[in-house]
Amino acid sequence: MRHPMRHTVIALLASLLALTACSSGGSSTSPTTATASEADVVAWMDKVCGAVGGTVKAMSDEPNIDMNDPSKLKTGLSDWLGTKVAAVDKSIADLKALENGPHPKSKELVTAAEQGLGQIRTLLGDTKSKLDSATDATQVVTAFTEMISKAAALESTGADVQKKFDETGLGSAAQKAANCKELNISTAPTPTS
Repeated sequence: MRHPMRHTVIALLASLLALTACSSGGSSTSPTTATASEADVVAWMDKVCGAVGGTVKAMSDEPNIDMNDPSKLKTGLSDWLGTKVAAVDKSIADLKALENGPHPKSKELVTAAEQGLGQIRTLLGDTKSKLDSATDATQVVTAFTEMISKAAALESTGADVQKKFDETGLGSAAQKAANCKELNISTAPTPTS
């Protein structure tokens, strides 16, 4: 039973990685803007990656649950999802504050990241609601399994967002921003024990 949870976490992290990559690639330097300095764009990109990084860090753990007690299984998963929803909400709020960045497409780029995180938030929130209303362990497992299958679809959403960011040709600022570099490291797959 522990394996489905691990797969869900991995799938959700993969979705976040795709969003992180799109944030990293998209908000970089602007070849068309003379008003924003490269330093301004790099600093802004660092904040964008920092906002996304809050969710990435929050998603890096597994739920601490008792698989032998169905009521604790439900409570443990619900509590775990609640902390993830709160982290995504904070990331989205932090991104909203960055919409008016130094690049002419700042709002467009940040909005794309917000929408991707919004889809993750919806998935997590919907799963939490299903868990909270579950009346037995089978319903809990079913809700969690549905989340696994839907998380895979978020990967393609993240790839679509990344493509949009890549098309702007603004990758160099993300390569210089410390939080973006940290995201690349923190989202690397970790060995399973």
